[in-house]
Amino acid sequence: MVKRNPDVPPKDINRNLEKECGLSLPYMKLWRSREQARESIFGYVDDNYKWVPSLHVELIGRNPGSHITYMFDQHDNSFQRFYVSFKVCTDGFMYGCRPLISLDACHLKSKHLGMLLLATSLDGNNGLFPLAFAVVETESKQTWFWFLHNLGESIGTHIKPLAFVSDMEKGLGEAIKDVYPVAEHRICIRHLWKNIKKKFHCKDGHKLQGLVWGAFNAYTTTEYNDKLVELSVSYPTVYTYLISLPYKWSRSQFMYGIYHGTNINNFAESFNAWIMEARNKPVVDLIDMIRGKLMEQRARRKMTSWSWQCEIIPYAEEYIRDITTRKEHLIVRQSTTFKAEVESLHSRHIVDVESRDCTCKVWQLTGLPCIHAIAFIGMKEHPLWHTYIHEYFYVHR
Repeated sequence: MVKRNPDVPPKDINRNLEKECGLSLPYMKLWRSREQARESIFGYVDDNYKWVPSLHVELIGRNPGSHITYMFDQHDNSFQRFYVSFKVCTDGFMYGCRPLISLDACHLKSKHLGMLLLATSLDGNNGLFPLAFAVVETESKQTWFWFLHNLGESIGTHIKPLAFVSDMEKGLGEAIKDVYPVAEHRICIRHLWKNIKKKFHCKDGHKLQGLVWGAFNAYTTTEYNDKLVELSVSYPTVYTYLISLPYKWSRSQFMYGIYHGTNINNFAESFNAWIMEARNKPVVDLIDMIRGKLMEQRARRKMTSWSWQCEIIPYAEEYIRDITTRKEHLIVRQSTTFKAEVESLHSRHIVDVESRDCTCKVWQLTGLPCIHAIAFIGMKEHPLWHTYIHEYFYVHR
């Protein structure tokens, strides 16, 4: 049982003993037996750190061009940090992913604890795309700076455009400014909303939530300003707090060229869930398990993509199909070959298919035509949808 699942709960071991042998043992005896079995099968946890230099040599040898480095404490020669960014991951990010990187940290659960710092992106099909990870002693500005410096060694530090999205991690904002001075830093709105609720104890929570989330999700400056005006009148302290933040938190503030309108850091959370089992391992086993998962993920996605028949990826196909079914209430008034005015019950927008933009700003931010553009393009007999989306959503990427 322990070899198959090193973290098997003692109660499960007891249940198996009762079933197989008719025995029932005290919890602590079961726990100690499990620990002895783990050491017998996998070796002592402390011995694991002796293999760090060998692991580094092995990974570099098998993955030429990758940026992999580690660090020991100068005073007592104890293990401190290990950074990994495989070349296949950095190449995949540079040539196939949108220039958006999620940063997150999670606690490790092995004997000596520590933190795992993560950099992940999304491929064109909105699939989780791990870019780099590192085991560090704690989360701080110093460790984030070290991690981002190494990430810069992997992908460069002057990519334009480039955006990071994160929670309000300790020291992360300053580290991003230091290492990536031209990058945009988006803050996760779910985390920001939790901070607002904790910081400001407002009685009318539903009204505040509507205004704050309205400002979060506004695509246009007009929508954003309207919500801020209401906030400044009804909740002046919240308004002052939001406009003082050094991060980008509203879609209306996001730079163009990222082609993802997300202001939620959920894909880093997905990576955390993906490696849940590995977080209990000592450092060498942890890194090797993540390496294996990355290899399997890459192979699965490559085989899956071979079955795609269209020029655009399934996510973009599904998006266009879905929006097409919801455009019936729109009125389209074409003014030129490329321009039209599109009206709904509550708004009116100008679409220009030649420059791929709409006054609602969704097309420019996401790289996929908005509902107004789809209503206009859909008037054609056989629209070539791939000509209206960004190349990030092409299968050949």
